[in-house]
Amino acid sequence: MRPRFVPRPPLGLILSFLAASALLVSENLFARPFTFLTGISFETVRRGETALLLGIAALLIARFVRRDLIHGLLEHRAGKALPHLIGDVASFSVLVVGAAVIMTGVYGWDIGAVVAAGGLSLAILGLALKDVILAVFNGAALNVENAFTVGDRVKIGEVEGIVVQSTWRSTTILTSARRLVTIPNVALGTASITNFDRPNKSEQRILEICLDYDVTAESAERILLAGVIGAAGVSLVDAPRVHAIRLDRDGVLYAIRYVIAEHDQGLSSDHAVIKSILAHLRDAGIGVAYPKQEVVTAERRIRVADRIVDRRVLVQQCGLFRGLPSAVQVRIAEALIEQTVQAGASLIAAGAVRPSLFIVGEGLMKRLRARPDRPGFVEERYVATQAFGRRAFLSGLPHPAPIGAVTQSLVFELTRAAFASILAEHPEIKASLATNLARSPILDITHATEVSALDARAERPAAFYLGLLDSIATTAS
Repeated sequence: MRPRFVPRPPLGLILSFLAASALLVSENLFARPFTFLTGISFETVRRGETALLLGIAALLIARFVRRDLIHGLLEHRAGKALPHLIGDVASFSVLVVGAAVIMTGVYGWDIGAVVAAGGLSLAILGLALKDVILAVFNGAALNVENAFTVGDRVKIGEVEGIVVQSTWRSTTILTSARRLVTIPNVALGTASITNFDRPNKSEQRILEICLDYDVTAESAERILLAGVIGAAGVSLVDAPRVHAIRLDRDGVLYAIRYVIAEHDQGLSSDHAVIKSILAHLRDAGIGVAYPKQEVVTAERRIRVADRIVDRRVLVQQCGLFRGLPSAVQVRIAEALIEQTVQAGASLIAAGAVRPSLFIVGEGLMKRLRARPDRPGFVEERYVATQAFGRRAFLSGLPHPAPIGAVTQSLVFELTRAAFASILAEHPEIKASLATNLARSPILDITHATEVSALDARAERPAAFYLGLLDSIATTAS
């Protein structure tokens, strides 16, 4: 609950007003003694007392309007600071009206003559103070147009930062380097103003990356989209997009566009997205394109995320089949069934009977699993070379949770029947398979998962998996 606004009375002006009122009420207190001592007429002294009283009243009203009404009550209700220019103009208007009342009501001046003399004086002052007047009008126009308010992040010309103050003469901006830059309002009349907080604080970020020509556009799109969506701590407003924008000498240049909720998180979001994209490229065995005129001496990783690559590479890098003989890996690769899953589409529904193991070749897959410790769900994510569906694959039971694609994904399916034939042909691989299967299933989940330590499923001994593999082998026809 917001604290209640309490105005602060100006004690000095109030006491002065009361003293002037007392002088005006009591003629014998000041007017007559002062007339007797100075020889000034009694009416002149009384007019001076009245003018003094009205002047103090005008100051009180101007102070109330500026400090208590505009920069007090209105700011409290708006929940943000208002430009000082508004208060300055309002209080100045009150003082002008007060001066006009004193000159016409107390001293009986002709208002027409006052206006004429004031106009001539203003014309002379306008020529002398044209820059100051232009600054005032520019500041007033900015407040009327509401181009920005205090607290907005703006870019004026080449200066970018947060508006901390807007007065009748200038606007002060705090830059990202923690420097205060004061811009005269005269310069604002011709400068272009960009407000990053209007209509909201979201911002589109663009990253560019160059990949070799032997990486297909479909593979690049799946991997890069998976990298953006899998970035930790990035709040996306809209679905990211990947476009091939240019064919360079070194490779294909891709532009990655994504919109974040807070523009202040731009650099940290870029860092998280780049980190995630590099991880996905590394998992797929892909690196950025090198300049072709240079000679780079480095061990080249075997690519996974490429349609022209042998599926044996995917089997070799999958943790469940690591360390198996090459002949067995070839048989498993030949048994894989390729499937393309569109972004947002479901691959397996909860409770579906589909005894198959799935290996991610490209893209990003997810599974929603019920939490074991409290109500709710845990999202598990899988990237290239990671496998899921092992429970249904080994036991033949229904899948306990739905599995779908976060981005367009390339998935390879190994059916239980095909694997049974391989086990029957190569029974010697059971021990190695059981050792790989005995690892915690958490190790097969990508780094982007939200699984906590409480959600880790218990590891089972290799002997348990040996029994399951024996039962699968007996089903081979």
